[in-house]
Amino acid sequence: MKFILFIGICSFSTGECMPPIKYIEYFDDWKSCAIKGLEVGKEALEKIETDKVNKYNLSIQYSCELMLGS
Repeated sequence: MKFILFIGICSFSTGECMPPIKYIEYFDDWKSCAIKGLEVGKEALEKIETDKVNKYNLSIQYSCELMLGS
């Protein structure tokens, strides 16, 4: 089985999320996909200005989805 990672940025103030972006790598199992989601999410959040993160209560949302036909 192969998994695809999707990552998006969400505002907990408004409940809105930007459309998720498909990560370029495929994963052989759920665990490796979830760990990469945490790592990439952390890096993405760190790149956003602190004022914006705090003002809009931004966070990262990720999901690992099973590739059809894998």
